[in-house]
Amino acid sequence: MMPLPSPDRIETFLLVFVRCLTFWSIGPLLADRKVPVQVKVLGGLVTAIAVFSSVDTTRWIKTDSLLVLASLVAREVLMGAALGLVASLVFLAVRMAGSLLGVQMGFSIASVMDPQTQTEMSLLSEVQELLAVFLFLLVDGHHRLFQALAVSLDRVPPGAIGDPGILVGALVPLIGAMFGMIIQVGAPILGAMFLTDAALGFVARAVPQMNVFIVGIPVKIAAGMALLVVTAPLFSRLLLVQFSRMDQQLLTVLRAM
Repeated sequence: MMPLPSPDRIETFLLVFVRCLTFWSIGPLLADRKVPVQVKVLGGLVTAIAVFSSVDTTRWIKTDSLLVLASLVAREVLMGAALGLVASLVFLAVRMAGSLLGVQMGFSIASVMDPQTQTEMSLLSEVQELLAVFLFLLVDGHHRLFQALAVSLDRVPPGAIGDPGILVGALVPLIGAMFGMIIQVGAPILGAMFLTDAALGFVARAVPQMNVFIVGIPVKIAAGMALLVVTAPLFSRLLLVQFSRMDQQLLTVLRAM
């Protein structure tokens, strides 16, 4: 018969599982509500088994108190949530930029219910987010997520999280950079939509008999779709740059722990 694992290893594995499960529940790929809970739990369990067998456990904090164990579990939830939030910032920026562009192009009329946030989202927002996910998978971004979890367990053992205020201070600049990415993604098309609105205003002045509202909707949609096609390589290049910065952003969070 195989010997049973020691209680210390069971507690340590529980903390690792909590971090991995929280990460996949908030981070990209599996955070969508369309993904069953069983899949998220299985993903967290498989990841915990994979990283638990490859990292030295002698440095990890162990405890024989239930109250202290509950405190360590809460810290692991905070750790997994912070890493998952940082990993999903790019996708949040793409979603918000697509929603803004959809409103300007007139796609907000044909909005759909987003099962992840339980809010109405523009079709353009959903399409751009799917493109971002596909590109993320093509560049092996999911492997970076597994590596980030392994590195986090090596650099920040379970229960070794420091001051939460320092962690929040490290997250604020990263969230601010997300809003900067929203501007980068939407600026070209937003500028074109502004010029289109200005041109339609001049047409309305020059030809009062024309119903600019009826004519303007298809014009803005056509101009926006044409610009989306033209700027697609720039959009992909911007995403690749942001994906390459994800490792550094995750390390920034780990240094704050």
